Amino acid sequence: MQVIGIKELQTNPGKLTKAFQDNDYLLITKHGQPLGLALPFAEGIMEQGLLPWFAIKGFQSGDLSLGQLSKALGKNQHETIKLLELLGVPVADYDFAEDLAAIEKMLAA
Repeated sequence: MQVIGIKELQTNPGKLTKAFQDNDYLLITKHGQPLGLALPFAEGIMEQGLLPWFAIKGFQSGDLSLGQLSKALGKNQHETIKLLELLGVPVADYDFAEDLAAIEKMLAA
């Protein structure tokens, strides 16, 4: 999620287009206070509904934890993981090469 002030958005509307092209959403503020959300259109909005879709996008971007997502969806974590699997959303995001390097470093010590 990106945060942008309303004045900046007025002077540089291309930032909104860029965020949509990157499939990202914007929190629009005025004097540092939340004013609104701008989000790209996606089929998931129509299929899942706005709140669940928005919560899932928040999870994908790292803004929500699995527990927070589960609470927002009104599901337990097991049900949430199954839903994410059906939607093709990875539950864990890690860098395999980074993990191997850390293991090799531990073994070398």
